[in-house]
Amino acid sequence: MRVAGTVLLMWLAGLTAVAQVPQPPLEAYGELPKVRDMTISPDGSVIAFITRDEGVDLITVYDAVSGDFSHRVRLDNVSTRDIWFVDRDHLMIFTSDTSETYYGNFKYEFSAAASLDLRTNDLTWMLYKARGLSAYQSGLGRVVGHDDGHGTVFMPAYMGKPGDDPSKDLLRVDLKTGRGKVHKRGTPLTTDWLVDPDGTVIAREDYSNATNEYEIVSYRSGKKETVFKAKGGVPPYSIVGIKDDRSALILAPTSGADEEYTDLIEVGFDGHIGPAGLSRPGADIEHIYSDPNQSVSGVRYSGALPSYKFYDPEVDQAVAAVVAGFPTSAVFVTSRSEDWSKILYLIYDNNTTGQYVLQDRATGQLMGIATRRADIPSEAVADISVVKYPARDGLSIPAILTWPVGTDASARKNLPLVVMPHGGPASHDYVQFDWMAQYFANRGYLVLQPNFRGSDGYGKNFQEAGYGEWGGKMQDDVTDGVLTLIQNGTVDPQRICIVGGSYGGYAALAGGAYTPGLYKCVVAIAPVSDLPLMIKDEAEFLQKNHWILAYLKEAIGDIRRDRSRLEAISPVNAADQFLAPVLLIHGDDDTVVPLEQSEVMAKALEAKGKSVTFIKLKSEDHWLSHGASRKAALRAAGKFVDDNIGAD
Repeated sequence: MRVAGTVLLMWLAGLTAVAQVPQPPLEAYGELPKVRDMTISPDGSVIAFITRDEGVDLITVYDAVSGDFSHRVRLDNVSTRDIWFVDRDHLMIFTSDTSETYYGNFKYEFSAAASLDLRTNDLTWMLYKARGLSAYQSGLGRVVGHDDGHGTVFMPAYMGKPGDDPSKDLLRVDLKTGRGKVHKRGTPLTTDWLVDPDGTVIAREDYSNATNEYEIVSYRSGKKETVFKAKGGVPPYSIVGIKDDRSALILAPTSGADEEYTDLIEVGFDGHIGPAGLSRPGADIEHIYSDPNQSVSGVRYSGALPSYKFYDPEVDQAVAAVVAGFPTSAVFVTSRSEDWSKILYLIYDNNTTGQYVLQDRATGQLMGIATRRADIPSEAVADISVVKYPARDGLSIPAILTWPVGTDASARKNLPLVVMPHGGPASHDYVQFDWMAQYFANRGYLVLQPNFRGSDGYGKNFQEAGYGEWGGKMQDDVTDGVLTLIQNGTVDPQRICIVGGSYGGYAALAGGAYTPGLYKCVVAIAPVSDLPLMIKDEAEFLQKNHWILAYLKEAIGDIRRDRSRLEAISPVNAADQFLAPVLLIHGDDDTVVPLEQSEVMAKALEAKGKSVTFIKLKSEDHWLSHGASRKAALRAAGKFVDDNIGAD
């Protein structure tokens, strides 16, 4: 399928010079993308996106009618997480920042939302002028509805005086002033809200950690009514939206692991329960498409390449036509106009770092809007292959291979290998421009990204096959992928390193500890190294009966019953087994995996006389959200790998 010429590339080139070399500098990979989070207004006339200029996020707007571009606001000292239009004139900006909690020696990621008025360029932070806000909360960045007629949005927030057990209320927040007033009172057990554009509360979601009771109540009839109840050690369901005709809620069964779903059900206000008609065997639902008031229009399924299903058959056909036009590419629907007449896509293939494309259904035209990393030319982008290999017990393991740039089938033998297990572990790798994998491939390495059992994206059974298998079958799946590449002659067994972050950092350390002869170096970014310590820290931070602890018990193990096993699969206790040098990288603002996990690993390796380098990234979070830290981490990891298995 052909795409019309890219309209923003020449304009974007004015921000920084475009690199016209086959081996772009490290900074081109380590910096955040030049263009990201592109979104289109409800009427389809305006496109907004985030650009990077000298390490700072800029909100940029393109008027599709006039053809004008404008920088609207610079966002310093925060991590910009997402943007989307509330209406033609207001853009919501979602950010987060790491701070100390009010109630103890803990750090937390605090989220916030701001409204940008495109007519006046005024930026207003939401809820910062609301009376009665509880200090004991971290999330003030969620919008669950929009009242277009009154210039307000609906946002949940904990309300209450110090010392009270705060309730999670629904507030109506003015887009112009940021002031919020309680629209409907919740309870301390309330977790979420669903609201009509006129302010009618359709549903309130409650869950009790003490009793494991889940309940949905509605005020639709003018009085409070319970419309659904269930029980579970983790919240058994989550409201993900409502049908377009507002006749039924759409719920997803949840596991507590992540935000991907294996199934969806409809719950009618008359008590009827049935399938939502959007599930697909062997795949997870990784994204649900809905409007600002959560009316669901369709879903995206996970996997190496995404696929879709929409309620409207004409929308379904329009998206399917674009996907079919790029059969080997990953095609993501990222935004759309209210009537779906204009649809924004992000497309990844072997020739681009990710291209934003606009489909105009009225004209049938596809127009390229911008590439995410204009300073990396197409000839520097590495080829990606989707493969499967057998685990030792016969389970088929999907994986992504990123080939050294410039190689063809005849040259793909005896290659140096970087193994990159993903984080989560309830996550998965797919076809995209992975900044770290592409950097190593551009420098001459083959990169293996295995989707071991326990990964999401391939159905409930595949994910749950990883429960209780940290350091066991999950690790074997990673090892078996490496052995397959050795056995078929693709890689040089003497030039293999393993690099991973979060759970992938655990897998990297486990690889160094439990298969020490396989790897010549180990890079662990924000890794878990001591499982009992990790679970203990979570228990100290959370309530005794919190559902997250129940999930950890099921997915990893019971710290009381399984302590000896958890200690045995903790790399910190196997420091004496390491043969390869280890590089540890960890942000000191990490709120997911404490810095202590790297500190104890470094001490254990040093105590055994092993080679270890420990880099602390100042003011950096778990996700390496800042360009400076990404570049520092990539520079250190790249040099470490080069020093140990240097690609030709």
